[in-house]
Amino acid sequence: MKTQELAYKPYGIGSWTHVTVSKDVAQALASEYSNYGWEVKIDGNVVEAEPSLKAA
Repeated sequence: MKTQELAYKPYGIGSWTHVTVSKDVAQALASEYSNYGWEVKIDGNVVEAEPSLKAA
């Protein structure tokens, strides 16, 4: 199983949270979290929210 490091900062507050998960889980969580407006990185690369899915 290939893994990736997901880092996120809920609500843009506090320290980064780092977790190592499977590639599929990292992609799914990154998409969800970035659409919440949270700062998200996968293996150190910033993940941008999809404009059509951003939370209101």
